[in-house]
Amino acid sequence: MTEGLTQLGTPTQYRYEDPSPTMLEAFPNPHPGTDFVIRLIATEFTSLCPITGQPDYGSLVIDYIPARLCVESKSLKLYLVSYRNHGSFHESCVNTIADDLNNLLSPKFLRVFGDFNPRGGIAIKPMVERLAPTASRSDALALIASYSQVASLA
Repeated sequence: MTEGLTQLGTPTQYRYEDPSPTMLEAFPNPHPGTDFVIRLIATEFTSLCPITGQPDYGSLVIDYIPARLCVESKSLKLYLVSYRNHGSFHESCVNTIADDLNNLLSPKFLRVFGDFNPRGGIAIKPMVERLAPTASRSDALALIASYSQVASLA
């Protein structure tokens, strides 16, 4: 199951710019016949404003229903850290991350939500969804809603 994963069990080398989808790795879904939600929360996401160079801080919530593959979390962490010195608007970061994960995983459903700290009195909270052509959006949203309800009790 871990064949082909290069980040796990090796010394970590951090890269703080030039995020690339090639940094992301995946492993086979251990339960491909069952729809379930994977929620990944990155509470220390950082990027730079492409105009001012000022740092932007926020959290990302990534929810997905896997098909054949799941993202390996260390590779995701290294990928997200690479945004630290990358200049990009919040909306672009969220869409690029969703595109890169969608291209890697081809999940049944994917949602990326950015909860960025206010700057200049305005908080920006972009969200994007990707849905596989064969998936039901209403079924995916019902599963995510059910997960969110249970997760809020934990």
